[in-house]
Amino acid sequence: MRLRFPAMIVGVSLALACVAGAARVEDQGGFVIRTAYTELVGGVYYLNADVDLNLSDDAVNALENGLPLTVELQIEIIKHRSLLWNTRIAELTEHYQISFHALTRRFIITNLNSGDQQSFASYRDAITSLGQVSDLPLIDAKLIEPGSRYNVRMRAVLDIKSFPGPLQLIASLFKGWDLTSDWYQWELAS
Repeated sequence: MRLRFPAMIVGVSLALACVAGAARVEDQGGFVIRTAYTELVGGVYYLNADVDLNLSDDAVNALENGLPLTVELQIEIIKHRSLLWNTRIAELTEHYQISFHALTRRFIITNLNSGDQQSFASYRDAITSLGQVSDLPLIDAKLIEPGSRYNVRMRAVLDIKSFPGPLQLIASLFKGWDLTSDWYQWELAS
């Protein structure tokens, strides 16, 4: 029962925030990819992007009350083919978790793919840093056929599947938790 008590507190807080949010107008949040591009350096394509991660008031409230949130950056590389359908040749998903440490009053961002962590004094600093993608290795240039055309596309998603079971259901019912950007697409530059 000891392990369920913190989850119960977070669940009740989340449910109350959602119900209260339905009764008043508030910020529903939204994710937008402002810019994204690739660079070829030393035989590897690197991704750089600026993503506006505007969490809803309910999500920020849940975060500050102990619910870690996971943001996914979903990236695909698509090869154009003239006679057949385009084909996805590679896909990459970067998982980042933002959490709030109540004792130190700091926001922690963890790259779940690598385990790297960063600590921030404010929510705004943490979410801004999370939205700055810099020099992310994407694909080896040897896997790209010369003379072929490729596009890269990317989107940001709040992963509610990472929530504890009952919270997934609650989050799926309210718009403030459906945070997914549109696909942002650009040509892979050589």
